[in-house]
Amino acid sequence: MKKHSKLLKYLLFLLFSVIVMFLSFNRHSKSGVFNYHSEIWADKAGYYIYLPAVFNYNFNAASFPDSIAAKTGDGFRIDTINNKVITKYSCGVAILQLPFFLTANIVAISRQSDTPGFTKTHHVAINVAAVIYLLLGLFFLGQYLKKRFQSNIVWIVLFTLFAGTNLYYYSVDETGMSHVYSFFLFSLFLFLVQKTEYFKKSRIAELLLSGIVAGLIVLIRPTNLIFLAFVLFLEIKDTTMLKARMRAVFRLKTILWLTIGFVFINIPQAAYLHYTYGSPFHYAYENETFVWTNPQLLKTWFSPNNGLFLYTPFFVIILISLAYSTIKKSADGRLLVLLFFVISYVFSSWWIWNFGCSFGARSYVEYLAVFSIPLVFLFLKINSSGLVVKIVFYLMVLSFIVMNFLMTYSWDGCYYGIGDWDWDAWIGTVMSKLR
Repeated sequence: MKKHSKLLKYLLFLLFSVIVMFLSFNRHSKSGVFNYHSEIWADKAGYYIYLPAVFNYNFNAASFPDSIAAKTGDGFRIDTINNKVITKYSCGVAILQLPFFLTANIVAISRQSDTPGFTKTHHVAINVAAVIYLLLGLFFLGQYLKKRFQSNIVWIVLFTLFAGTNLYYYSVDETGMSHVYSFFLFSLFLFLVQKTEYFKKSRIAELLLSGIVAGLIVLIRPTNLIFLAFVLFLEIKDTTMLKARMRAVFRLKTILWLTIGFVFINIPQAAYLHYTYGSPFHYAYENETFVWTNPQLLKTWFSPNNGLFLYTPFFVIILISLAYSTIKKSADGRLLVLLFFVISYVFSSWWIWNFGCSFGARSYVEYLAVFSIPLVFLFLKINSSGLVVKIVFYLMVLSFIVMNFLMTYSWDGCYYGIGDWDWDAWIGTVMSKLR
């Protein structure tokens, strides 16, 4: 019986994988290249440029195709005067895309192209990369949650998390953005710390891998350091556990190998910054910064211009799960409520709080990995409740999933409203899909 159950789970996961890959290919089937729909455009091109720069052009600016920066949305800059390839984005995403890029390079060898490294094959490789990292992220997160809650409801929760939030959009549509890659890394790190009992029982290889994963997490987005800080306090129930956790984390062996892994994976970025700016510690975003004294919290949460709850209403259920976990003093509720407000403050303090041309509050996507913890706790409670409660709850979940798909497939670019509180623009988008 167990064998049949296990086989069924594998078959369902395989089916899910095939469907997601199909959805991604279908979404990009008519996108073409060198336009705002393509996988290598603007920010996505800025993340990606390291790969062709290293493997196709040897960082020789003069050898790049004419106007390639403009053709890919100016996500990077080719400085022919100083012979520099300049991007403000870190190489973390490129490192994760590397195996798929090299495969695309091999496939494209036999095909003539005047834009090596930017062919249709390379665009497709990015779609494959995003879907693979999504699947790996869901797998590792599922393993973490399964061990913690001992329930198969974990897989239902993960499906709703994927289908009901903009994790779908950034896995299937905007495959070159950083968020699905960070989601994978968050999930893997949770899996690793659980496996080592938060470094209490860890081999050198596990510590080194954890350090590399932590390094990539911060490399892709420095503010993800917040996640690493909060993870250290998960599953702590009293001061005795806290003291034991701190002893395990701050022992010499742990610190040494975590640091080695962390530093090792950041060496390429330090080398690039030194090559470009003359210093391995240069702040590449230059005039873009945080305005800590003027956080735009209400806009971040509720503005028609990418507001969290308007584009990802499933976050209402996540907030309910946080509240319920806090009341019951379980599933790290209080800790994760604090995390929600901390990241909200940080995100809303960024100089462009709506994060530009995006679908909803994209900066929250990777944090869905850790917010899945109270979500499982809530689902378990609902499943042990009466029939009416179950029906109402799952109808709400289903409505938010439908809403997410309607919004996703009505989105064709940036927010085009007039000002941050243009409700007509948002309502018009929603109503056009409900008709």
